[in-house]
Amino acid sequence: MIEGVVRSAALLLLFAVLAGCATGRSVPDQPLLNTYWKLVSLGDSGVTVIEGHREPHLVLHQKNQRLAGSTGCNNLAGSYQLDGDQLRFRNLVTTLMACREVMQQEAVMLEALKNTETWTVDGDALVFRDGQGAEVAGFQAVYLY
Repeated sequence: MIEGVVRSAALLLLFAVLAGCATGRSVPDQPLLNTYWKLVSLGDSGVTVIEGHREPHLVLHQKNQRLAGSTGCNNLAGSYQLDGDQLRFRNLVTTLMACREVMQQEAVMLEALKNTETWTVDGDALVFRDGQGAEVAGFQAVYLY
């Protein structure tokens, strides 16, 4: 009788461990470069996406250290300098469309990029931080195919 209880308890524990492993899968860290990163936060604020417009995003192309993306209204381009966890954006330019709903958000996004000094990736989440270590922007990897 005790042997049966012990066996049942052991099987229950084994199933609990296996179930935890199956549902607790972690996402492998996505590469910083050549990944489509959708903007999800600016500091401690969320991000607005205008219907009919591209979502705010970045792609840091490895070739020629070029940046491409969208502010959610305007196209964005520039260059970056990467050295380990140090990241600096240079020569940022945008198109000049006016989207009243997100103009303030666009200004904050551009300022966040200018203030970025470090980056970290945890799974499919990318965070840019300023020189004091404060989060200035958060992104999520989007799988295009």
